[in-house]
Amino acid sequence: MRCLLLCFIVTLSVSWAEEPWFLLPEPKFMANEIAWAIPGSSQTVVLPVRVVGEDIKALTLAAVSKSPLRLDEILEAARANASALLATVKPTLVRDSRGVIRYAVLQSDDPHFAACVFAPEFGDLFLETIGPDALIAIPNRNRIYIFPRSSVPGAEISEQVFVDYRSTNYPVSREVFESREGILTAVGSLR
Repeated sequence: MRCLLLCFIVTLSVSWAEEPWFLLPEPKFMANEIAWAIPGSSQTVVLPVRVVGEDIKALTLAAVSKSPLRLDEILEAARANASALLATVKPTLVRDSRGVIRYAVLQSDDPHFAACVFAPEFGDLFLETIGPDALIAIPNRNRIYIFPRSSVPGAEISEQVFVDYRSTNYPVSREVFESREGILTAVGSLR
């Protein structure tokens, strides 16, 4: 029995180290055990999560007491994983009738795709197309909108964000964020 328990503890420690960590923006109403506030936000929090196959497992207080990992190790791994995730997608640029870029859309079927907003280089990806002061809307785990701060989001994008938020089992937020080196700050809300 003692060997079985020891083998279980060793297996738990190894699996925690092997499961990829991500930071996932989530709605505050989900009331997870461990969630970090986003500055300026009243509706959205950040969860440290592990991706286990197709499942997303939020960090729990019980798991923290069993895990050999430290918070700084989780954050470092999550940012590196966010960068790898971001590298897998190409933005779709939406232009007006004159060919001017109005906004960009990132989307993926990956259930933890919204975690890519925490990649340190996220804002740099849109420097040349959207500009240095890009704003971000994350209506659900699978779709992210990026638009210039200088252009107020029109009714079309506000409506699309709202529809994307309401029509999913995994909503994230109707808030608008800015990203500086992988750190989100809420700056407003759509609809």
